[in-house]
Amino acid sequence: MTFASDASASASQDYHFSFSLVVLGDQRVGKSQLISCTLPDELASAADPQDLGSDHGVQCKSHTYESRGARYQILMWEVPGAPRHLQEADRYASMAAGVLLVFDLTRRTTFERISLWLDAVEATSPELPRVIVGNKSDGETQVTAEEAVALAQKHGCKYFETSAIRNEQVPEAFSSLIARIVAQIPNPPEPSLLLRKRIQIGKSLAENKSFRAALFDYPAK
Repeated sequence: MTFASDASASASQDYHFSFSLVVLGDQRVGKSQLISCTLPDELASAADPQDLGSDHGVQCKSHTYESRGARYQILMWEVPGAPRHLQEADRYASMAAGVLLVFDLTRRTTFERISLWLDAVEATSPELPRVIVGNKSDGETQVTAEEAVALAQKHGCKYFETSAIRNEQVPEAFSSLIARIVAQIPNPPEPSLLLRKRIQIGKSLAENKSFRAALFDYPAK
């Protein structure tokens, strides 16, 4: 799965499927920088590195991913880490197809609090695909890999140690989550089944005559 600029795709809605990811975790764990790593180089270089501790509203960035000939529009929602947003995490998760939960390897308290974010997600979306990310592996870590892996296994998800500064393991973390979501797409992709997974059909697929014929059982012309 490859990252691509969505400037032209979003203008024409030239994608097959669309869904949202929500990125959760305490303040200053590096959520903004992690998302910036998925941006094209020219946009990533323009990102504000001081935006890590922002307590402004929820931010959204749109990306296009390509895999096996299919294009996916993915809306990445970054939720600030203030306590009031933790109280609303279940609502954010209920609108997403997957969630990335982030803690700071150099601050143990953020690891201890990741369980609170997980509990909030599982309160309304227990089957939601998710990954846990321990960011800032380039620093002096206060959390062992064994502890983090055990937590991830307890909640049925994968764990990745990343460095947003070095862009290490960041594409792998996002791609792992996206692959789990894509694997849920039925064949044929019947809209009502997709909506249960919070996935929408894009214009490129909706206008495909062969797809419409297979889905709605009428001859393609």
